[in-house]
Amino acid sequence: MDVQLAKLIIEPLWHLHSTGFDFKGSPFVIIIDGLDECQGINVQSGLVSSLVAAFRHSPLRICILVASRPEIYLQSTFNSSSVRSRLARLALSNEYSAEEDIYLFLEDSFEKIKREHPLASYIPPPWPSTEVLHELTCKSSGQFIFASTTVKYIGGDPHQLPHRRLDVIRSLRPPKGENDMPYAELNSLYHHVLANVDDPEAVKQILGVLLVLNPILPKWESLSHFDWHRINTTHQMDQLFLWEPGETVACLSQLASIIECIPLSGRIDLLHASLSDFLLDPSRSSQFYLCRMSVLGDCAAYGLHHLRQKELDKHGVQFTPLGRLNLDS
Repeated sequence: MDVQLAKLIIEPLWHLHSTGFDFKGSPFVIIIDGLDECQGINVQSGLVSSLVAAFRHSPLRICILVASRPEIYLQSTFNSSSVRSRLARLALSNEYSAEEDIYLFLEDSFEKIKREHPLASYIPPPWPSTEVLHELTCKSSGQFIFASTTVKYIGGDPHQLPHRRLDVIRSLRPPKGENDMPYAELNSLYHHVLANVDDPEAVKQILGVLLVLNPILPKWESLSHFDWHRINTTHQMDQLFLWEPGETVACLSQLASIIECIPLSGRIDLLHASLSDFLLDPSRSSQFYLCRMSVLGDCAAYGLHHLRQKELDKHGVQFTPLGRLNLDS
């Protein structure tokens, strides 16, 4: 990598500098998009370190813009002493609201489909409605990948009616066969992120509580008149699954691009609203599928285990949880 960096970037810039080119008057920007998608953790971190080393003492006025998901190992690289002093961060998910831009993107894209699609004359006006645009914007959760995937599916096939494909996106009609995959790119993203975690089963346990158990607790409250508290913090997850404090944070640290753990409160936030649709659809999520009955069964087993512990403690019997509960025993 160092040789490639020297031959393809450093030496050409030095040659340009030797010709008298004014870097101060015309600053250069090197853009690295999708750093987290490079093959190999060491390659990603090594690229950052190599760039810092190459330009640390350079008189050239060079700005390097890196776009990446905030993977935990990349956070460590950027937090290192050699990089941190030269770094400026822009967290789009926290400091920038993309909803308005996403709405405009969708609006413009649908207008383009109505102008250019070969079957545009069959689209019933008005299409789409303002309500539908707001619905898709909301479902994007501030992430352009959902919006762009939606537009590509709706208008990308000249042999398919765009308005019918929009109905598929909105779950008003079923897809046409196994090869009709509305969210192929989004599926690929989620598979890529989830496939790189060290303990996928533990991650599925946490996501099962967030996406299956928590949404039905309000219904239980209305039926039983009992105050059911949602389990939506890392501390609560550790307690539920009888884990050591901090295990939930460690488990989710590899999913920083789709799940955020708020440092002080420990609240767990899903950054993509479409993650639920993916995980609850076996045709999309495959080995990461969350079966509702299995999740609720496991949660009930943990609940009974905690009740047993409470009764044992109440009668003076010492009970020490031995790591994670084995539900098969």
